[in-house]
Amino acid sequence: MKKIEQQICYLDSNVLISRISPERRSDLIAHYLQQGRLQGFTFFSSVLASLEVSRFLHRTNTPERTQKQFQEHKTDALAGTELVRLNSQMLTSASTFTFPHLGSLDSIHLGTAQAIGASHFLTNDKQLLRACEEVGLATSF
Repeated sequence: MKKIEQQICYLDSNVLISRISPERRSDLIAHYLQQGRLQGFTFFSSVLASLEVSRFLHRTNTPERTQKQFQEHKTDALAGTELVRLNSQMLTSASTFTFPHLGSLDSIHLGTAQAIGASHFLTNDKQLLRACEEVGLATSF
């Protein structure tokens, strides 16, 4: 039997949010992530993603959504993704990017991906996509 080598794919928060938001192509994201798993990828994101998912859920909250449903949506968004704690190396890396179009949170995601040795980075954000390509991270499988 052929051994599958583990490869690291970093998931940006917007990809994780897409998993629970039908208007954000959740079926396409689910299919894409399944293809990545079949190719031996393990998915990671920063603990920052947990915050960003929570903020998205709070912004889109409805009176009908219970606390239990809120937690279920958050769990669904983050399922199968290892969350990485931030450290000074990641923040230092994030502060050195010179891309004028890259915001602070996106810089932290990019710095985290580099620090954990990701070979791939999935995002729906065009500016972050451009930065990933400029630093040599693949943006598709």
